[in-house]
Amino acid sequence: MEKYHHRKLPRYSTLLSGHTPPNEIGFKSDRLQIWFNKTNESWVCNGEKPHLHQESDECFIVLEGSLDVDVEGEQFTIKAGEFCCFPAGFYHNILKVHPPIETLIIRSPSIADKVYKNGNES
Repeated sequence: MEKYHHRKLPRYSTLLSGHTPPNEIGFKSDRLQIWFNKTNESWVCNGEKPHLHQESDECFIVLEGSLDVDVEGEQFTIKAGEFCCFPAGFYHNILKVHPPIETLIIRSPSIADKVYKNGNES
């Protein structure tokens, strides 16, 4: 295992840390997942399906643009310079992305524990 990992943030969206980073920019980790989103387009069409993570906490950090989210029926906007954390067990979903957007989505532990509201696991 690498002891130290230092890279510049890319100019595109990618997995920075997790089980299977797609290139040399990413850091392989079984405990920490970090998605970096930097795009001029929305990555959700008609909103994501509500889901929860059974054991992991998730945090959205918005650096540019904004996200409309739903947390157990309450809707709000996360603006640039703000963040929002979802504890394990809380249903949440991104309703709309307002580009240009730059975000970090951090989840720990990095495990496959996503469950959709209709009961399907992913």
